[in-house]
Amino acid sequence: MMRRKDSELSLESTCEILESNNYAVVSLIDAEGMPYGVALDYIYKEGCLYFHGAKEGRKADAMKKNPRACAVILGETKVIPNRFGREYVSAVAEGPITLIDEPEQKRKVMQWVVEHNSLDYLEKGYAVVEKLLERVLIYKMEIEKLSGKHGL
Repeated sequence: MMRRKDSELSLESTCEILESNNYAVVSLIDAEGMPYGVALDYIYKEGCLYFHGAKEGRKADAMKKNPRACAVILGETKVIPNRFGREYVSAVAEGPITLIDEPEQKRKVMQWVVEHNSLDYLEKGYAVVEKLLERVLIYKMEIEKLSGKHGL
């Protein structure tokens, strides 16, 4: 629950932040029980955040051991010097992460990434997806809780 209701964004505006940005800081608890934040690019589809990365490493280990996560997406920001503050919009998504290693599901998500980021290079992008498919893991966050906030 947000403390300052006057800063709260509507669900529609919060979803627009997810749709119009590409990067999130994902907060996890690693395999040793330590806090771990990592910046990741994402795709927002079907009410979920999709990340991708290596099958092994601290991030994957953290998600395997403690699958709950929090993702912070910061939209445009602007310092307003004469008001001693800043204009900004942000979204916070919370929920469980499922690791996806099934080739067809990975292909679908990675094709979304190509279509989102490299629309003018689809053929080449799809070829890259095929080369990386075996090495990549998809991290799917089901959003259970979503809030948005604005400043000034």
